[in-house]
Amino acid sequence: MKEKFLVTSALPYANGPIHLGHIAGAYLPADIFVRFQRLLGNDVIYICGTDEHGVPITLKAEQEGVTPRTIVKRYHEDIAAAFKRINITFDNFSGTSQVHNKYHANLAREFFTQLMQNGFITSKLSDQHYCAKCNRFLPDRFIQGTCPNCGYEEARGDECPQCSHPFDPMELKNVKCKLCSDIPEVRATKHWYLSLDALQKGLEEWIDTKTYWKENVINFVKGWFKKGLQKRAITRDLYWGVPVPLQEAMGKVLYVWFDAPIGYISSTMQWAENKGDIEKWKSYWHDPECKIVHFIGKDNIPFHAIIWPGILQGFNGDYHLPWHIPANEYLTFGSSTEKASKSKGNVVWVHESLDNFSADLIRYYLAANAPEKTDTVFTWKDFQKKCNSELLGVIGNFANRVLKFIERNFESTVPEISDLLDRDKEILNNVKETIEKVKQNFSNFEVRAAIAEIVDLARLGNQYFDEKAPWKSLKEDKEDCARCMYVGVQMVNALAVLLSPVIPDSSKELWSQLGYKGELWKWDQASMELKSGQKIKEPKGIFEKVEDAKIAPLEEKLNATLKTNEMPAEEETHYPPFKENEITIDDFFQLDIRIGEIIEAKKIPKARKLLQLQVKIGHEVRQIVSGIAQFYEPEKIVGLQVPVLINLKPVVLCGIESRGMILCASKEGQPYFIHPDAKVPSGIIIT
Repeated sequence: MKEKFLVTSALPYANGPIHLGHIAGAYLPADIFVRFQRLLGNDVIYICGTDEHGVPITLKAEQEGVTPRTIVKRYHEDIAAAFKRINITFDNFSGTSQVHNKYHANLAREFFTQLMQNGFITSKLSDQHYCAKCNRFLPDRFIQGTCPNCGYEEARGDECPQCSHPFDPMELKNVKCKLCSDIPEVRATKHWYLSLDALQKGLEEWIDTKTYWKENVINFVKGWFKKGLQKRAITRDLYWGVPVPLQEAMGKVLYVWFDAPIGYISSTMQWAENKGDIEKWKSYWHDPECKIVHFIGKDNIPFHAIIWPGILQGFNGDYHLPWHIPANEYLTFGSSTEKASKSKGNVVWVHESLDNFSADLIRYYLAANAPEKTDTVFTWKDFQKKCNSELLGVIGNFANRVLKFIERNFESTVPEISDLLDRDKEILNNVKETIEKVKQNFSNFEVRAAIAEIVDLARLGNQYFDEKAPWKSLKEDKEDCARCMYVGVQMVNALAVLLSPVIPDSSKELWSQLGYKGELWKWDQASMELKSGQKIKEPKGIFEKVEDAKIAPLEEKLNATLKTNEMPAEEETHYPPFKENEITIDDFFQLDIRIGEIIEAKKIPKARKLLQLQVKIGHEVRQIVSGIAQFYEPEKIVGLQVPVLINLKPVVLCGIESRGMILCASKEGQPYFIHPDAKVPSGIIIT
């Protein structure tokens, strides 16, 4: 049965360019999902736009001495161009200001008015920071200080960029004005509040139905519920934004996180107008069968999974709530453990990456390294390794081997065969199984798993090619050679379709080389048999090799940026107290600590925090169970050399014996591996 989807990605702030962390978190996963759903033949529209109100916009404008309109127009165009270059294709890319959307302000005011009439908006006098030097109230991001949750010293007035903890601006410690660095005073001002406390029961009942959501979203939301939802201010003392539709609220605007998600609806209205049917947007937002999917980063969980659904519930109209909110973790860059930040520049910009490499190479790496369950790290060296080893060395190599062989030995024609042997049938059954697995992966927002299945299929193809040795059978058994090419070209056909949501340009080229005249447009074409006699085009290499000469300056530039942004340890680190119990040197020598090499790592079923490791220590391999599963992907730590306490009494965890302990550094619960500064023999003693 045909399904209907309305897909959105978090609206990027129009206060600067976008970086690859943005793409990996909220935009590429959405684009892949949309392309996949269209291959299935489902009705899907992809809606986005820039977030053009709020403090970041006005702050940027004041820092540059220009109007917010100037900032909004400049960065909307810049961001739209970046999305186009990396092949993120929206059905409508709008904005939330009058500059780009004539529907938005009226719709936001309608939501405010209706919620107030329904009793879910109240007003009260509240304390707010006021800068006497600047002669103005300071809304959230006009102030900076110490996070009350983690102690980060550059937290904003509404949210900490380090730990993603949201809070009231009055909770911020060591506050200073972002404009002049003066210490502000506190004054009373009237604001309007969304009564989330009154909406909590309905939200809890709704969340209880979302058993299929990601664990990180569910846990976050339930954590808020446990504390009890509080009234949240939805107005600000600003001159740029949607004016509050009340006579007594002159000079105040709607808070950006009240106004921004309404932009999903107003952008859909604009899409409907462009389609020539202004009412068409209702067939998505008012259709209970339409599945609304919000792709976001984890810092946006409270706004999309609590505040926005609360607004929709409180409105009590025909709008239905999100079907899914697949929030991703963070992509960090190089050696930085901090969240990627536009202001700090500890990022790789989209335009910068595409000035050096094709969109498909960037898309592939970000998909294969997607931060779906844990934060992941982008390095140019790892980008080079994955692109060269997987795209070029496995997928591209297999496709080229098959098509080149057919070109040279079968007159560029899919060969005739009379029958298939058991091994050939086994391979084709594997293709069918992979198609189904990848379909499930994409449906469940598991892009990394889908990529792994696709690469494994191409790897199997290379193994099959080597096993069959067609260069030999061409002379000795041409029928078997033909069978090999026939099976091989079916595998290439499947790869072209399976990869198309991820690397559309390359898939299109591969599809063309297979001899198809029309567009790749149906998922079922992955299992479609290429008929004997079909002519293929001249095979050409699809993927470029990523050369050291290109990578070196990019890696150098990123590392230099990260080093510039490093803070002295004493300014950023909060140390636990030293232990007071003294030990002797004899006590220390009782510990047998050696260098071990992790040679195998895998997750333990039903054990969210544990990894099962095989660690080589000299001539012995030890099995160790380590509580690092939430922080590291198993495949990422194989090959690491780490210190191991080997004379620790064995314990059994989840039914698995653990003989030793990996020693790590720890900061605020995050483990960090300790490595020797050069490769050393495993088993050597640490003294």
